[in-house]
Amino acid sequence: MRLNIFSIQPTEIEGCLAKLYSSGMTVIKEVDQSGWHGAFYYSREPHLVPVSWGKTFADFFDATVQAPRNLSYWGAFVFTKDERCFVLSYGKAHFYLRPYCDYDFGIEVAKRIADDTDARLTAGRRFQGSKKKDIKSFANNTRLDIESGESVDYIQAGIVDGLRPTFGKTGKFGASAMLAPDIDKADVGAFLDKLETELANAARFPLPRTMAITEKDEIARFDELLLDELTTGLQTTDFTHNSFDLYGVDFVFGDDGSFSIRAPRKKAIEVDHLSVGDLKSYIADNKIARKDILKITVSDHPDDAPGFDRPLKETLDFIADGENVILTGGKWLHFNQDYLDFLDDYLRGIEVEDTEEQFRTITDDEPTFNSSDAVRAAGYELADKDFAILKTKSKTPIEAWDLKKGSTVYAVKFATAQKLSYVCDQASAVLELKRNKAGTKKLPDFDRYCLWLGYRSKTPLNDITETGSIILKQKLEAWARKAREARIEPVIKISQKVKAASEQDTSDEVMD
Repeated sequence: MRLNIFSIQPTEIEGCLAKLYSSGMTVIKEVDQSGWHGAFYYSREPHLVPVSWGKTFADFFDATVQAPRNLSYWGAFVFTKDERCFVLSYGKAHFYLRPYCDYDFGIEVAKRIADDTDARLTAGRRFQGSKKKDIKSFANNTRLDIESGESVDYIQAGIVDGLRPTFGKTGKFGASAMLAPDIDKADVGAFLDKLETELANAARFPLPRTMAITEKDEIARFDELLLDELTTGLQTTDFTHNSFDLYGVDFVFGDDGSFSIRAPRKKAIEVDHLSVGDLKSYIADNKIARKDILKITVSDHPDDAPGFDRPLKETLDFIADGENVILTGGKWLHFNQDYLDFLDDYLRGIEVEDTEEQFRTITDDEPTFNSSDAVRAAGYELADKDFAILKTKSKTPIEAWDLKKGSTVYAVKFATAQKLSYVCDQASAVLELKRNKAGTKKLPDFDRYCLWLGYRSKTPLNDITETGSIILKQKLEAWARKAREARIEPVIKISQKVKAASEQDTSDEVMD
């Protein structure tokens, strides 16, 4: 029996059941199994969904031959015991369940019953670099391979041998868990007891992951950051449909159908492609008040499938810069310890160049330091502000690096952790130009690229993993990976930047 299982959070059960009723479902059967009460919700009146190609040939049909339409049914088998609630999803019910589910449930099940030496498919996301989301498939009996900086949203894998009689041979795990145990519908309650027993056990392997934030005050604060972004010219958010979205264990790709955006008491706009630019224009053109922005609804009209509405917040991917959190699927998430450990392990693998005694503490600003006699005496060649090193067809000058010594080039940046991210972006851009040679007229050879970080802090930084900025860590990881792909050795060099007596304090230079 195939089961797509969602776990509903105790505080969300009432709202979830109300949503099932409002979607047109009613309870047609109730059962009691192993202390669980089950209620089967069913859509008595199916939706009639026009077939997309029927629109193209609409004039071919008449009163005697009607245009084609598909019937769409859905169901949900709700099991409750005390404050616990599991729901088996059928048809499009997962669209209604996801806002109320325990986002971490499916992955936590995977960490306890899946075989990490028999991975079949994974889906994950990155937070820096050009690759944001991807799906990777593996041959059978392949060990799970997760890269640092990657957060796993979905895994398909075999079940460990000793648990196959209980949970089936393979499973799919996302926000929900899809399993195929050899049971009848009368055995679901007993099966849920066994699932709960396994969830109480320790995880068998780590999975870097983002975890749901549940504190209401924190959620409200992050909502305000999202509103700031939607009412400015910044462009750090995107619609999930511009890549793919995950409903439990079901992938929804955004390249078919059409969409509409509607605010309360405002006329909707129809679009073929969801664009944050169009969304911001809609907000501005209709003078939508800040308090009403998150009341906007996005309607999906997929080809050959029933449409559905979602609150705006559930349709967006957004990274709150400097807060170590992201928004996806309508939920604010933070990075779990596995994610942080994987990231730190990769950073520890980056070569660290010894810092000369005279440069361990720096008081100069960058231009003064780069052109100083001490730097020249140490054997470094000045390249700061030399825009002739990297010539492109672009009219905008590009600074390749600041210093050079032998076959090593140095990009120098003195700042707090939050501002050091800039040098990672700049260095990654240089590597990308070197890789694709698009429009590049000249670039000298080098085999080591060093980021010389003058880290502004109260105490010396001995190890880059000690920084409290996950954004800086993510950017360093993305830069180092890009360097290695270009067969260039990434290197880090660390100095402590302190203020000279002549420097004035500024509000944006907060010690990390």
